[in-house]
Amino acid sequence: MDNGSTKNRNIVSLLDSIRCFGSARVKLDLNLLEQRFYEILPGASSWITLLGLGVLAFIIPMWISIFLILYDLYWLVRAVYMSSYLLSSYGQLKKQKGIDWQNRLDLLTDIENAKTITINEIRKLSDLFKDKIGHSRNESKKLRHVLRQEKVFLDDLNNIESNSIRLLDWKKIINLVVIPTYKESFEVLRTTMDHLKEADFPSERLWVVIAFEERAGEGALQTKKQIEEYYANDFGRLITTVHPDGIQGEQRVKSANATWAVKQVAEIFDKENIDYENIIVSNFDSDTCVGKEYFSYLTYVYVTNPDRTHCSYQPLPLYHNNIWDAPSFTRVIAINSSFWQMIESVRPERLVTFSSHSMSFKALHDVGYWSVDVVSEDSRIFWQCFLHYRGKYQTIPLFTNVSMDATLAPTLWKTFINQYKQKRRWAWGIENFPFLAMRFRRDKDISWKKKFKSLFLIFEGNHSWATSSLIIAVLGWIPVLFGNSSFHQTVLSYNLPYVTRTLASLAMGGLIITMTLTFLLLPPLPQGTPKRKYVYMVLQWALVPFIASVLGSFPALDAQTRMMIGKPLGFWVTEKTRGVTKTTVND
Repeated sequence: MDNGSTKNRNIVSLLDSIRCFGSARVKLDLNLLEQRFYEILPGASSWITLLGLGVLAFIIPMWISIFLILYDLYWLVRAVYMSSYLLSSYGQLKKQKGIDWQNRLDLLTDIENAKTITINEIRKLSDLFKDKIGHSRNESKKLRHVLRQEKVFLDDLNNIESNSIRLLDWKKIINLVVIPTYKESFEVLRTTMDHLKEADFPSERLWVVIAFEERAGEGALQTKKQIEEYYANDFGRLITTVHPDGIQGEQRVKSANATWAVKQVAEIFDKENIDYENIIVSNFDSDTCVGKEYFSYLTYVYVTNPDRTHCSYQPLPLYHNNIWDAPSFTRVIAINSSFWQMIESVRPERLVTFSSHSMSFKALHDVGYWSVDVVSEDSRIFWQCFLHYRGKYQTIPLFTNVSMDATLAPTLWKTFINQYKQKRRWAWGIENFPFLAMRFRRDKDISWKKKFKSLFLIFEGNHSWATSSLIIAVLGWIPVLFGNSSFHQTVLSYNLPYVTRTLASLAMGGLIITMTLTFLLLPPLPQGTPKRKYVYMVLQWALVPFIASVLGSFPALDAQTRMMIGKPLGFWVTEKTRGVTKTTVND
């Protein structure tokens, strides 16, 4: 009897195990199906849009022509809209220029004394400004600029006092700079390191980590040795790490190297009992050159921010290190990429970290560091924090620029290929869409409005990236060239090319603003470089229609299609080539 009961219990247990396994298998399959749905959706939407409109242009050319006119009109309005943001961002950049952030950090140690000093300085400047005798127009302009800066600082001090904001002691702040590198030369890294040396932030509070890859071979180890010899005594700590190849669960991506390096440094912080809140970590590309005031500015914003841990800090990237050496199509892409980030900086509700940025080490530790299996770690870390803090996370723009390399290779064709690969890697940021969609479904704390807005911005931005330039450049010709005879007899058929060309020309009028700001932000022409380069800087904008399609929409479509068919994109390191350009920032 006991043997029979035991046998029955074993059978029941086996059946329960089978049912549980089957249930888990079904649940797993459903999760995989949902994941695949979100991975397929962006690419499928882009292809359906392009192919659908193309087919309909043959079937109903009249309606597609009307749609095209409205679409061009939409982009005209949007171009004007974006230009206003670009000008606003440039204005903010100019307002911050010339501020002594280190002095402001010193004044924060005594708010009452700081207010007294600032009020006296405002009175002094006001008196000088009122007495315009003996002042040139430029001098008056400078006085007005400094006076405005002092008034803003006074507002900051009053806000700190009235809201009882808990300030951190800036003298305890450590700025940790992490620079993952693969096969970059010592010359490229030396430019980056020299700019770090020139920072006006106390060098003993500046820690620099150069993260090398084991798979880069003997050349990387030689560069490591050179870095250690040249910069051994220039920073509070100079730490070099070598990321082992083939760690289980990792992909060969930048974030895996950065995470490995930072974990080594975290052990030092723990051993020395350094508070994570007193550490600001900056994840920089190997070619990132900062202005001397960057860390003082960053530290000021950080210590005065009452919600400092729940924020990332994003400077404006300008691809100026080798801008005078790069070919025209690369310059156009570099400048447009910079200007897009400038536009996003004055729309902080949309701003997501991109390329070189900074954040609280506490936040980085809280989310488990950078994901070790993604290509777009710069934006992914923002979404990791957004999810971890239940939507209470944002990116604060820093209106100062960091300078990086435009794409440049030894030959023109190689430069073109590298530029395409770089744009495709940037477009691979679409991998955040399925990542967020899956996690938003399970999250109950973030509001549905924030979820919808976040997903919509990613989806719409990438869809427009992949389709808009092709719709504008190609679709308009299909009804004209292949429309039926009844359509060709209409007035719309005759005027469609002229209407679309006129609207496109008006939209291109925004290039006047773009060209003007380009010249205002350009570094000086290097000695020995012919002045005709300035003419090329104007003529290059004629390439915009070609570049928007071939080096804009096509890489985005490529990335979305790869995700759609389940062919992941690996991390591709942009080749760094330098010519005669002298690296500058904040010009």
